[in-house]
Amino acid sequence: MRLIGALLLLLISATASLAAPNIIVIMTDDQEDTGSTAYMPKTLSLIADEGVTFNNSLVNLPLCAPSRASFLTGQAAHNHGIRANSPLDQGGWEAFKSKEENSLPVWLKAAGYRTALIGKYLNRYGQQSAYGAWLSWLGSWINVDFKGTTVGNPRDWVPQGWDLWYAFTGTRVRYYDYWINENGRILSFDHRPSDYSTDVLAERAVRFINDEAKSQAPFFMFIAAKTAHAQGDRAIPSPKYEQAFNDVHLPENPAFNERDVHRKALKAPRVGLKTKADLELSYRAELQSLQSVDDLVADVVDALRDTNKLDNTVLIYTSDNGFLFGDHRLIGKTAAYEGSIKVPLLMRGPGIPEHETRDQLVNNLDLVATILDLAGAKPGVPLDGKSLKPLFAESKAPWRSAILIESPVTRFERAANRYTGVRTATKKYVKYDSGFEELFDLAADPHELKNKAQDPAYASDLATLRGIYDTLKSCAGEGCWVP
Repeated sequence: MRLIGALLLLLISATASLAAPNIIVIMTDDQEDTGSTAYMPKTLSLIADEGVTFNNSLVNLPLCAPSRASFLTGQAAHNHGIRANSPLDQGGWEAFKSKEENSLPVWLKAAGYRTALIGKYLNRYGQQSAYGAWLSWLGSWINVDFKGTTVGNPRDWVPQGWDLWYAFTGTRVRYYDYWINENGRILSFDHRPSDYSTDVLAERAVRFINDEAKSQAPFFMFIAAKTAHAQGDRAIPSPKYEQAFNDVHLPENPAFNERDVHRKALKAPRVGLKTKADLELSYRAELQSLQSVDDLVADVVDALRDTNKLDNTVLIYTSDNGFLFGDHRLIGKTAAYEGSIKVPLLMRGPGIPEHETRDQLVNNLDLVATILDLAGAKPGVPLDGKSLKPLFAESKAPWRSAILIESPVTRFERAANRYTGVRTATKKYVKYDSGFEELFDLAADPHELKNKAQDPAYASDLATLRGIYDTLKSCAGEGCWVP
């Protein structure tokens, strides 16, 4: 009998170890990977210390809607076709809507997962008119169904594949005074301290975990905060953190307010004293607002622990793109420089080693492949990324040697500012639509100050990178992998 009991325990243990894990992705908005996570002690303790930190995590295209479209499809922007936030540029939610029926939540549902989205979806979600983007503003206030066609703004639209849909909708993706579509019912939030949106999302995420406590089915939850995206001039912190970090100054690496940009494609004016003071306030506001995300991470981990789900849950922390606080005289995202394309990536969970780092080149396309691999789910489109699972087991596992970077395309943007680039472990090559080229030796010049494209000493590197560029600029699926 003891032998039978031991065999049963072994069988139960083996079955549990083979069970598909729960998967939670926490995604911030515009959080660069230049030190901001150092101000998030709970996130570092609960995810980084318990898992893996990826030191070279990049996004394919550093802009909100294209990056989120890549996260939901596993495809580079040139394949899913969304390279802007606005429908007037064939971007945003209106461009993505036709892809919803063949995207990540649908694939996970087919694999037996319960699914939840909590927070921000794609830009302009719930704002678009069925009769064209020019009616989007009017559509924000009209929502009428006429003979099966939505006239005006479908603020209550729930995309396919989601069991819980709890998304900012309409014109109000804000820290306060916003709308949320909860499975087709519009909820309105005001300006009370309890309405601070990051805290509201945290509460709903915890409630979803508690609701799943007795379920044997695995779940996937995508939590996407407004933080640390600006609202007006800068991010808005919770009242309890609005006095935090008043002694923190704007980090000024050698790229800040770069003195000589005549060999750069982007030639912005020097950052003046007033602009620098405003940037410092914006940077502090980012750190202050991220404290509520830090609390959200702790709340989610506590709920998982309380429901005995923590040991079988993969937690992923990342951002949709980075942000430049004056580096190379630039403010914002969309550029090919490191501050714009590098984002935090922390992962913990079953099969992931504790308190380790990885230096291989990874991107947001790899996240989709990894999630599907962990879930045992099949994609409905060719994936342009690779599962990160081999890197969990071996820090020196062979990996790709280069990664593709793409530019937004908007009607107001000068063609000379548009680019396609490739990033290797030590080099970056960017070719602009004007034909202008940049080549940076990141090992010798990590702040990208010296363009070596015209330097004869780098002629061989330039030729190699041009070849990789030709391979990746229109790649698909396995063709996007450069060993």
